[in-house]
Amino acid sequence: MGWSPPVVSIHISPAWFQQGREVHDFSPEVSVALKGDAGQKIMTSLQRSSIIVSAALRVMHPDLYWAGMETQVRLGKWAARYELDEMHYHLQCWTSVFNVVSIICNHWSPPHRDPKCRPAAFDIMMTASIYHPVIMDFMNLGIKFLYDSGSMLASSCRLVGHYMNVEEGNQIVAVWYMRDSIHNFVGTPSTEYAKYDRVNM
Repeated sequence: MGWSPPVVSIHISPAWFQQGREVHDFSPEVSVALKGDAGQKIMTSLQRSSIIVSAALRVMHPDLYWAGMETQVRLGKWAARYELDEMHYHLQCWTSVFNVVSIICNHWSPPHRDPKCRPAAFDIMMTASIYHPVIMDFMNLGIKFLYDSGSMLASSCRLVGHYMNVEEGNQIVAVWYMRDSIHNFVGTPSTEYAKYDRVNM
């Protein structure tokens, strides 16, 4: 494979653990991207897509939707109790049941899984920008999806290995997910795996 430009990503969350602080005696913090004057504009720009992904999750995995909702409420009460005004403000404005969104610009995503998410949880990936059609490969399932701009895919990214390659153009993806450590911090019980009734086709 030839040279590929570096991955550019920002992580946005009203309350999460900084890298390396999930297994020690640390408390959640507002992500750097939301601090300062730009934070409110970022929150506002995310509201529409965050409502869409939350509604999609409500259909795909209702138990996980309610677990995400409960986590946000518990985080809000915790932030208010300890007078963490910036976090409390951002939690009030956050319109998603997911507690993190990562905005990633890349041409190639190597085969990987996401070990910091709950196995039963879904990540939702939404694409944007202009690029030639690509394929998202869910390797261990033997399934490939056309991954056009404007697509939305959901899977258990802890269990399902995945990758894609953009040969021309710039691919931007917003990945919405739930950090297991945040659910554990506020004591939200784990959910079961999503179950679907059989459909006769």
